[in-house]
Amino acid sequence: MKGSIFSSLVSITNGLHRDNRQEKDFKFLLSDFKLNPKANNAVFKVNFKKPLNAKKEYYQKVIFNETENTVASFVKEFPKNATTSENKYSFTILLNKFDKYLNDIATYINKRGITADLNNDDNHIINYLKVSAIRLYAELQEQYGQFSENTTFSISEIAEKYFNDETFDVNVIEKSTTKKVATKKTSKTKAKPKTSFGYKSNDTSTLLTVLKLVNLKIDLLDNRTTVEQLHELLLAKDFTNTESQIYLQCETTQFSYLVTKLKPFFIYFNPTAIERSGKFVTKTGTLLKANNLHKNKVHNPKEKEEIDKIIQQLQ
Repeated sequence: MKGSIFSSLVSITNGLHRDNRQEKDFKFLLSDFKLNPKANNAVFKVNFKKPLNAKKEYYQKVIFNETENTVASFVKEFPKNATTSENKYSFTILLNKFDKYLNDIATYINKRGITADLNNDDNHIINYLKVSAIRLYAELQEQYGQFSENTTFSISEIAEKYFNDETFDVNVIEKSTTKKVATKKTSKTKAKPKTSFGYKSNDTSTLLTVLKLVNLKIDLLDNRTTVEQLHELLLAKDFTNTESQIYLQCETTQFSYLVTKLKPFFIYFNPTAIERSGKFVTKTGTLLKANNLHKNKVHNPKEKEEIDKIIQQLQ
């Protein structure tokens, strides 16, 4: 497979489901396969079910090699003579890459009906890929999180954030006891939950215009909430100090899609932060939970094209 294993295995056109090779073919591939050593700078290790056939073993080794190569490459991405700004840039680039890996894998799992039944070949391989991608995200945070301005997530939170997996077995990714990363600030305290959505632009008027247009197009808000109240909440430095509740009138699938489209323009606007705010109420009268947004995430909600056109004004 060409390109990153984290992308190629879950490609809709050329992914794992397209691989029709037989067991004998994988045995042949394994006959001269060289397994890389574990990265010297690795903080975590993966404890996963042992592969019991050649196909599972082959793909598990390929994924292992690429994971270790990626972790080892951190040393080059964060050279000792780099400035703080350079390291922040490198962190953002890698985080965005791992974010894409995780989102692509989650999409594939949903579309292909991948389950936790590891006796099935495809399930085993994709679940190992999922765990390895979560590990990469955790490795980056653990080793170079001091260069991030974003929220730090635990392994269980990463699993819930990307896969809506609230029962993820954190023991499958554990810290190695023999390695320490010199560049990690040992005095860094655990990040506190953010209480703002972190709008990135100074141009707040365009955001208000966009919200008004979206409200007109999809009946975003019911008559108990004004667009100005939503705008104020999204810009608040501390949303716990705002009194307004945001009563939604649109379908949850539409709001979930809107969150996805608005997310790049904020630092912290995501399902977890929305639930944490306790400010959003669904049309059925219940507080909006992150789980609701994850479950109702669709790629083609009603009025998708119109929403896309309106959001483009923020670019």
